[in-house]
Amino acid sequence: CLIHFYKRRMNKMSSIEIFAALLLSCGLVSSDQILRDACGQDRVKLGDWFVAHGSPDLILEPVPQYVGSVDEDPYADPENPPDDPNTRGFCAMQWSEETNEAGLRKYWLKNFPNETAAQHEDYFITHKGHCGACSYIQDLGVYIRQNLTSATRECGILGSLSHNLMRNCLLDLGFSLPCVTIWEWNILNTKAECFAVCVWSYITNEPFNKPDGSLNDCLQCDEDKSGPNFKFFAGRTRRNSGITSSIYRPPDTIYNMEHCYWYGDL
Repeated sequence: CLIHFYKRRMNKMSSIEIFAALLLSCGLVSSDQILRDACGQDRVKLGDWFVAHGSPDLILEPVPQYVGSVDEDPYADPENPPDDPNTRGFCAMQWSEETNEAGLRKYWLKNFPNETAAQHEDYFITHKGHCGACSYIQDLGVYIRQNLTSATRECGILGSLSHNLMRNCLLDLGFSLPCVTIWEWNILNTKAECFAVCVWSYITNEPFNKPDGSLNDCLQCDEDKSGPNFKFFAGRTRRNSGITSSIYRPPDTIYNMEHCYWYGDL
């Protein structure tokens, strides 16, 4: 199925259409599941709302341990990532009635051992796994409204010229500053560990996936060398937030969820 799809359709579609159509054509998911993460809403409109209403300065105490900027290079410590005491946990959010000067509601982030515990306290699951530097609702909006694979790669290329260019590129995508910090460490580590294979991938405009559905060598290197620390310290990823991308991933690695917790009008 993947080989047939790759040969016939991949070069004729946009990146987000590729992934959705691939899953549908292979019978791996239904059309309802493709739309589920955005709760049936327009992705850009919903994402923009989360970006506008979910900034870090709206977070209330207590703040979970790994939520905030990653100030020290996690890749410099060979013992990282730390052991996760609750590998089956969830990061959840709850809106407060307290507002800031602009009338935006503040919110809590909290770790829970399971979905039932979060629901019992009237929290909404925002992603699988513990909360981290990218667990802010602002960063959810960035992930949900656009495909980021090519965009973040371009930010990485700018990082070869200037760290400030890379940071401004990531901020321009809409990421919160804390989330940007772990993205920066990830990009720098991938550059150090995977430079040769990734340069060739960029020059040849290599597809993200090989015909058999596996990752190309650059993405696999990033996954192996940078992925574990990124996933731990970021907290939120596209996959554990139920969000697809232009990179094919096995459906059982994408947490099946929806983000239906906005207030007021979109």
